[in-house]
Amino acid sequence: MNIDRNLGSLLSDCVFEMERQVPYAAALAMERDGERFVLRNKSRIVEEVEPAKGAVFTVFTGKVFLEASVNDLTAKSMKDACRRLVEAARYEGIRYDGPEVDPGPSLKERFATTVEIRPEDLGLEEKMQALEETHARLNALDPNTADAVIQYGHVAVKELFVNRTKSLEQSLSRTQAVALLILRDENRSVSLHAGHCRQGGWEHASMDDSELTSLAEDCRLQLGAERLDPGFHDVIFSPEFAGIFAHEAFGHGMEADMFLKKRAMGEAYMGKETASPLVDMFDDPSLPGQAASYFFDHEGCLSAPTRLINKGVLCGALTDLNSALRLNLPRTANGRRESYERKVYARMSNTFFGTGNDTLANMLSDIEEGYLLDRPSNGMEDPKGWGIQLEGYLAREIRHGKLTGRVKSPVIVTGTVPDLLKSITMVGDRIEISGLGMCGKGHKEWVKVTDGGPYLRLRARLG
Repeated sequence: MNIDRNLGSLLSDCVFEMERQVPYAAALAMERDGERFVLRNKSRIVEEVEPAKGAVFTVFTGKVFLEASVNDLTAKSMKDACRRLVEAARYEGIRYDGPEVDPGPSLKERFATTVEIRPEDLGLEEKMQALEETHARLNALDPNTADAVIQYGHVAVKELFVNRTKSLEQSLSRTQAVALLILRDENRSVSLHAGHCRQGGWEHASMDDSELTSLAEDCRLQLGAERLDPGFHDVIFSPEFAGIFAHEAFGHGMEADMFLKKRAMGEAYMGKETASPLVDMFDDPSLPGQAASYFFDHEGCLSAPTRLINKGVLCGALTDLNSALRLNLPRTANGRRESYERKVYARMSNTFFGTGNDTLANMLSDIEEGYLLDRPSNGMEDPKGWGIQLEGYLAREIRHGKLTGRVKSPVIVTGTVPDLLKSITMVGDRIEISGLGMCGKGHKEWVKVTDGGPYLRLRARLG
């Protein structure tokens, strides 16, 4: 998409014409493209990310929001869509005595992520050779390797938002590198993946030897691992495990459009003590370099951090324009779409626990028997009942204040969000954020998310 003066002017004209007949109107043009490489022991895949290009127009009738989208960015197509949208608004009934949408301060700005090496500047052969070298290093790390997989992906997105006061452009670029190892002996087969996803270009396409070696070592541990005895244990969550906890505990449960549907227990806890006083939690789409960061959301709200928990008290929710308007909540930059063809939801971005003052050594020191949970696999929550389940590959055994080197696998954490949060007794002093996540909502519309935190010590029921 060529985000030039002509397209911006066309969108502005469309917004102006619609607002002659409705209280509020906005427009968003989007384009996405990219590439994906997958190398396995017996196959190679190179494909483009399915390109998408189009625009979505939004009007507020004074009572409801209505939208129309087009995949043709010509003046005729866009004006026809806007005319039909206004006709639909008239049919619904237009009123000026309802809630008022604040278009925000006057602002014209252009943003872009930093890209050191543009993937389009490298040839197919050069990329494939580099990935082949990484694949060979991974494949040689263990004699029990049944398959080794290296995946590289790059996505570039361009977006232009316009309403009566704003004209905002952003170019977002992110690169993902993932390694998956499958080991097999005479008794069982196990697998484990690792990797990263960051804003930027080809400079993030490689995985260093330490990442690959650690992956192989942890995968190997699973081959001889036994199941742990179910019950309550003293545990430490690794930063990755803390991340999936943050995502599941305060993901959909604190997305305010779920409050409107009466499908989130979090609404009842607003302003109340929900966690240990040691706990802070944030969602922040403005974090530099993180895969889920952006400069403004798909409704033109500039990115800024949202504090979800302040010293144990639930104090914030993630809003889109509709939920903020209906619930009289502060607007946060969390109105996100999968594409111009999909509706806006209140969605997470970079969700993470804040730091504390404890080191991992301090957390371990007085645990007689317990586990350090690491390498999460997936999780799920029930926003309405606030139950939670977290799954992972490794429970690293702790005995007499030290890691023994033995592991149990797999591990499952179950409980309720407040119970787990209130059981936190120590919080680490350094945050790590993982960028491999995606999150689905509605009809499985997917957006990029990250999560993380420091090491956390707590009491949990394991299975």
